Amino acid sequence: MTPPRTCLIVDDESSVRAYVKSILEREHFRTFEAPDGLRGLRMVENLGDALDVIVGDVQMPGGDGMTFVCAARELFPALPIVLISGYPEPERHKRLSTPFEFIQKPFLPDALLTAVENATKKMELRRKTPASESGSRASQHRGPKDLAG
Repeated sequence: MTPPRTCLIVDDESSVRAYVKSILEREHFRTFEAPDGLRGLRMVENLGDALDVIVGDVQMPGGDGMTFVCAARELFPALPIVLISGYPEPERHKRLSTPFEFIQKPFLPDALLTAVENATKKMELRRKTPASESGSRASQHRGPKDLAG
């Protein structure tokens, strides 16, 4: 039996975190939660290589989701990320240099699971691409202070 995958859920709404958690745990994910980007980044640092995917809200107090995503990707360039938002995907997200999946709230369980799988597949492809540096872990990173400012 394969070990469970580990997901960090970062959203300021506890009901959204609980919903995402229930969906992923039914699929045998081990989940951790953070209510904002600052605490989310600390958890990314603590979980390290044990983390398989992040599901994070775009707009949150205590470090917005986009800053969090960029900081997490600096720490772990090959980490799959799914962004969720109650708003349609803005153009600025589409221009990010870091690949991610996006789903708009409210979403059905299948939409979340598909986004998680797509994000994972995208990062696996990047790891296999010789020109990509995403397979190696970054040695330098931005710390939690970058989210607070």
